[in-house]
Amino acid sequence: MPTSTNIFLTTVLSAIALWAEKPSPIIWESAYTRKPPVIDGALDDIWKRAKPVTVMVREAMGGDHPKPVVLRALHTDDSIYIAAEWPDATKSDMRDPYIWNPQTKKYERPSKPDDQFAIEFPIKGDFGISMLTVTREFTADVWHWKAGRGNPIGWVDDKYHVISQKPLPEAKKHALHGGRSVYIVRLQDAGTPSFKLKPEPQSYQGDLVDSFEQQKPSGSVADVRGKGVHNGKSWFLEMGRKFDTGHPEDDAVIDPKKDNICAIAVLDDELYEEHSVSTVIVLRFKGGPGKAK
Repeated sequence: MPTSTNIFLTTVLSAIALWAEKPSPIIWESAYTRKPPVIDGALDDIWKRAKPVTVMVREAMGGDHPKPVVLRALHTDDSIYIAAEWPDATKSDMRDPYIWNPQTKKYERPSKPDDQFAIEFPIKGDFGISMLTVTREFTADVWHWKAGRGNPIGWVDDKYHVISQKPLPEAKKHALHGGRSVYIVRLQDAGTPSFKLKPEPQSYQGDLVDSFEQQKPSGSVADVRGKGVHNGKSWFLEMGRKFDTGHPEDDAVIDPKKDNICAIAVLDDELYEEHSVSTVIVLRFKGGPGKAK
């Protein structure tokens, strides 16, 4: 069965394929601010400094049903802050909950998605190509927000992917045409995540019980703060992270002195390949120390 880390694999494959058809990538500008935004899922006045850019995401499989995502970015001397707003008529903030079966008098746990958003930055190597490649290798940093897991206490899952033509520990082998293979590692950053699975209740605690509980994260997996709020029609999400987390083995260093490429994905009650993706986006910094005002 696919894991949640498989989601962004399809995302980047699709994003890069779409980018190849559109040679002029979207430019997303970040504005300088001395005062950082409060990461609470609210569009505060400080975001008026940021120039919004609308990015269309499309279904990863087929490229249909375009959906607008409004992106904003702010930066301080040492951190980047990202805001994303996209339409979603249904708030899905519980992943695979326990559901009471009155006939068996037991809980069941069928698959049920929570809403999600992800953004990926290259760490090293040739990011601007397909992951299923026999000629290039790269490592990428993934910030994966999940409405039903880290969001309740304001955290984003921090992950990384490694693509190689050589076998690696914990890598999955993908056979390609011509008898060649590529090895892909999809891992969570080191440390304690912001949520964990709760054991199945042994007695009735309600018809619907959350199967995850939140906990204080630590280590590299706790590098990205994030909070999303649903207003009945759409999500507004804020995320923030240091340019340099001090964890170069699994995090990209965001350099405000140059352009940084990335791609986004949105999941609306969806899992795995059923999600919407962007083309590759260029994040460009305006203002701040050493930058034009």
